[in-house]
Amino acid sequence: MLKNKTGVLITAVLVLLLMANSAAFAQGSGSFYGAEDETEIEISGEISPELRYFSAADELNENLKGNLEISYPGQKHEFNFLLDFQPGAVEEVEIDELYYKYYGEKYNILLGKNRPIWGKGDQLHVVDNLNAEDMSDFINQDYKDRQIGEEMLKIDRYFRGGNANLEFVYTPDFTPTRLAEDPESRLGDWVINPFAAQISLKNLAAATAQSEAEVIRQVKNSIAEEDNQFALRFTDSRGGTDYGFSYYHGYLREPSYDLKALNTSLANNPVETPDNLAQIEENKQNFNQALNAADLQYDEVDVFGLELARVIGNVNSRFELAYYRTEDTAGDDPTVRNNKIAWVIGGDRDLPISNLNLNLQFKGEKILDEEEIENNLIQTQTGMQNIDLEYNQDGDYTSNRAVLALEDSYQNEKIIPQLSWVYNLNENDYFLEAALEYELKQDLILTASHKIFSGDAGTTFGQFEDNDYSAISLNYSF
Repeated sequence: MLKNKTGVLITAVLVLLLMANSAAFAQGSGSFYGAEDETEIEISGEISPELRYFSAADELNENLKGNLEISYPGQKHEFNFLLDFQPGAVEEVEIDELYYKYYGEKYNILLGKNRPIWGKGDQLHVVDNLNAEDMSDFINQDYKDRQIGEEMLKIDRYFRGGNANLEFVYTPDFTPTRLAEDPESRLGDWVINPFAAQISLKNLAAATAQSEAEVIRQVKNSIAEEDNQFALRFTDSRGGTDYGFSYYHGYLREPSYDLKALNTSLANNPVETPDNLAQIEENKQNFNQALNAADLQYDEVDVFGLELARVIGNVNSRFELAYYRTEDTAGDDPTVRNNKIAWVIGGDRDLPISNLNLNLQFKGEKILDEEEIENNLIQTQTGMQNIDLEYNQDGDYTSNRAVLALEDSYQNEKIIPQLSWVYNLNENDYFLEAALEYELKQDLILTASHKIFSGDAGTTFGQFEDNDYSAISLNYSF
């Protein structure tokens, strides 16, 4: 209840500010901003029809996405509204940004819905924790486009002539990662089963006479909601090095659960293939009991971050380092995720061939106190069983991902070929994309691409091995 009231309060304050300034303008101040030069409303946006052909399913899907932005910029006051639409997404129409911003002499104040991005990585971050990601279309959208706007109060205080900045952010709400729900979406089947090791989503849907989307929503609704995020960030630039320190207090966006209670509940009250309506109702009750027993929740976390960027030789180098501290500081609670260290390191440089640019980054994490995870054992009828939700059968608690992007351009950037490759070094699964952008005329771009997902069934990209697709789209900007 508090979450809803606080969110409404911020929106109400924003509306009142809009009304107050509009009233001042109507009373004949001569300018919306008084002493400022007259500023006009700016309207812009994009619309992009797309065709996707999924080769494994032999399906051709039509898509349409776009956005509309209305802004009123000024030297002292700014208003911004950004509406996004994407049929097939969990939220097909959504307001990404709606905020008022005041520009002071040494500080800025922002109130409303916004999507700030923290860190020096290039579409890879470990210190950017304020906004959740929309995974309705998996990682097929750019990082910024996957960000979900959050209502917030944000204050920027500048030092050293604007070279240094101290940011303060408070959000009354916490939004978890938004996973795909509909396997029949026109975007494709990007559904991720959080309990894949216990039961398949398809079997669970059949056993309870529900659609897979209904099952996923039931799981989401069983997770307790959380409120409030708080963050600080200081950035500066000295001696050719951009650096920053940050602190975030909030929650991990991947839910934790009681694996022992979940397994016990499913063993005592199994969800099995039904023969009649009575068994379907029993399966529904058993599944609901299993969710209650699992006690899904978002772990509270404090994140301490460091970020660096510097040109070294001909390389635009980037670095981020973060320490995630949960309530399980000893690492022996099987229902709470352990502390961990995460990093991003890499950079890009121009190559002496055509207009080629090579961008290579590595993102990884190390879960701490792994021996405590290994020791979370109980005796069962079939032998010893590990009940820690982070247990890895291979005993590997370090993950590393390589992200490579190669881009060229011709005819004054009218033609841009791109090659992107994301490879998980531990699980040997990968995502590969080849794309070609062609500017038909100003503000109209034709894009053709092909994407490949490969790996074992339980891996990040391998679970979508049947989702390889070719796409062609037009993007019109206005």
